[in-house]
Amino acid sequence: MNAQKSDWLWLGGILLAALILRVIKLDAGLWYDEVLTLVDFVRLPTNQLLTTYTTLNNHILYSLEAKAVVALLGESAWALRLPAVLFGVGSVWALWWLASLMLSPWEARFSALLLAVSYHHIWFSQNARGYTGLIFWVLVATALFVRNIERPNWWAWAAYGLAVAAAMFTHLSAVFSFAAHGIAYLFLVARQHIALNKTAEIEHDRYKDVSGLKPLFGFALGGVLTLALYAVLIPQMIDTFGAMSESGGGQVTVKEWTNPLWTILEVLRNLQELGFVMSVGIPAVLVFLTIGVISLFRRYPVFTSFFVIHIPLTLVILLALSFRIWPRYFFIDLGFIFLFLVHGVFVVSDFIAGRLKTQERWRLSGKSLSLLASSAAVFCSLFLLPPNYRMPKQDFLGARNFIEETRAPGDVVASVGLAALPFSKYYAPEWDVIETSDDLDALRDRGVRTWLVYAFSAHTKVHYPEILETLDADFELAKKFPGTLGDGSVYVYRTSAP
Repeated sequence: MNAQKSDWLWLGGILLAALILRVIKLDAGLWYDEVLTLVDFVRLPTNQLLTTYTTLNNHILYSLEAKAVVALLGESAWALRLPAVLFGVGSVWALWWLASLMLSPWEARFSALLLAVSYHHIWFSQNARGYTGLIFWVLVATALFVRNIERPNWWAWAAYGLAVAAAMFTHLSAVFSFAAHGIAYLFLVARQHIALNKTAEIEHDRYKDVSGLKPLFGFALGGVLTLALYAVLIPQMIDTFGAMSESGGGQVTVKEWTNPLWTILEVLRNLQELGFVMSVGIPAVLVFLTIGVISLFRRYPVFTSFFVIHIPLTLVILLALSFRIWPRYFFIDLGFIFLFLVHGVFVVSDFIAGRLKTQERWRLSGKSLSLLASSAAVFCSLFLLPPNYRMPKQDFLGARNFIEETRAPGDVVASVGLAALPFSKYYAPEWDVIETSDDLDALRDRGVRTWLVYAFSAHTKVHYPEILETLDADFELAKKFPGTLGDGSVYVYRTSAP
């Protein structure tokens, strides 16, 4: 790849746009996972942080990055999220780099631009978790993988190993991606051995040096570094994964969260909530995506095989371990999807231009048609962004402020279920926490009026049905605080005034 001056200018503009879109409303209230990250991990002394793995919510490298930023800039929502923003912008660059290795300059630009304006990527870029770091490191590792299997050298494969270790230390779900890398690599090696007697093919095969020691060195380095980073945590990790597997995802799980159908429906629900344009556009996206995959497979079979392998491999492993199948486990595929999507648009546009002879009839070349179609996709993505800024992910802060402004002297307030952690450890530590209907009865005897807050209705219905029955019978819904997180609405109930 030899980037021209215009490439850097376009890339600079795209990265600037990505940064601006990710700092808007960056100071919105923290949601459940962010509060947990802050109070259970970021606030720990560094030595304890590095030796604590009681839950998968500790994205260790991200926790360290956030701890450094908070120490430098003070504790705030935006400071806690800043590493996610930076890695979000960085992953836009990484996708451009990866696309530039295989596609035309305009395809690389539009792939990066679609990621820059993606609703879901912006959402995760404003989420104090390791997911944008994960997608950054996997994109970098994949770009190195694509480059290295054609032009291998020791330093480049060492860089691959470092990227693997960084991704794994950010989030262990990176193992799915690198397992897919390994499978694609083994297919390539097998293909090479099958073709050993085809001298002409081997001489012109750009993968002819793939069976050497350099790729093995890269894979081994990534594995060894990952083991070294997690060595002290392995006993805790065994206990944590064992508990999660036995309970289908841990003590806070809901049975449907381990169902792949629920994952698909949740993705579709999120897309439908983004508006009519997205609902109508899904079939077109699937068509362009499929064409992009088929077309690119002819030129870059190894990279395409990695993408095709990754999603089913992730699903199979999660099912085998009885883990929760969150849509976020597939967030890592977003950049690859945009790459194939844009390529599919360009392929289809060239085909249409040739068939309809648009150049002769309307002076519209295949390239111009591709740029128009890709620009339309970017416009549609921009159209979907406002909901991300209208509401926080979860409005615990709004619920707290509403209660504090409305409650009267003598009123008592409590939280239940998953809402207990954000309020008791961060937003309102003075409020009570209840676990049973008896606790609720005792709470009602103490005050003039009783307030109760919960979130994640699906989890609450499974684990606290008696409390919900009491709420329906004796309480009134004072206000519901919606958020952009699926099933993340915060519900505020209160007894009637005496």
